[in-house]
Amino acid sequence: MKKLLVGLALIAAVPFSAHASKGIGVFLGSPMSGIQYKHDDLRLSLGVEKFGVAFDKTFNLGSLTDNRKLDSLYTFVGAQYVDHHNKKVGVRSGVGFELPINSFELYGELGPSLYVVEEVDLDLEAALGFRIRF
Repeated sequence: MKKLLVGLALIAAVPFSAHASKGIGVFLGSPMSGIQYKHDDLRLSLGVEKFGVAFDKTFNLGSLTDNRKLDSLYTFVGAQYVDHHNKKVGVRSGVGFELPINSFELYGELGPSLYVVEEVDLDLEAALGFRIRF
């Protein structure tokens, strides 16, 4: 498990384009709330209130559909580890929106997480947050 988390952290640190869009911020949600680092289309979330780690790849719906009107919407897929009373590891996906305001970014998302370790469980989860872009 530690090797997986180290590998995900290393992937998040590798730049995939010369013009990186980076941001850091806070989010409130379920199953965790905490801080998030974004680098282009990759995100690393760390739960502070209840410990958890999530790594996601996002896909801009405007680019996928070649419709500029959908540029503020995205879909994502990733993995998540949450340690409440039971340790849970699972895959997650969903849809979200980003609203850029000067050097800030508001976002919200909703999607299911399928937990597959210890017990099989499907949860609908959501988050709201903001990031400072740099």
